[in-house]
Amino acid sequence: MAALGPILLIGGILTGSPDSLSRAWAEVVIAIAAGALILFLARKLSQVAGWSRAPVLVIQILAAPVGYSLTFPSQQPLVGIPILAAAATVLYLLFTPESKLAFFRDLQR
Repeated sequence: MAALGPILLIGGILTGSPDSLSRAWAEVVIAIAAGALILFLARKLSQVAGWSRAPVLVIQILAAPVGYSLTFPSQQPLVGIPILAAAATVLYLLFTPESKLAFFRDLQR
């Protein structure tokens, strides 16, 4: 899913006619950097790095309003609902008792 954004942006640049080609390529670079950051955080989260929980939490909290605005005001539920579902699932999993135990096991000793 992290690679889908840059692929769609590159496809839009190649098939369309953007107002500013340099701005369009800058968006691709930003999308690739954001995707790389998300993949890096996912890897660290799977390795149970204690510091990785907070940035993932912030990203999911920021993704929820994006999913909501795509689903309802913009009337694009095919894009917004998966974003909302992913954000809700990750937020739920970050706050399960098992997750708390894994991330805070050092504090309980």
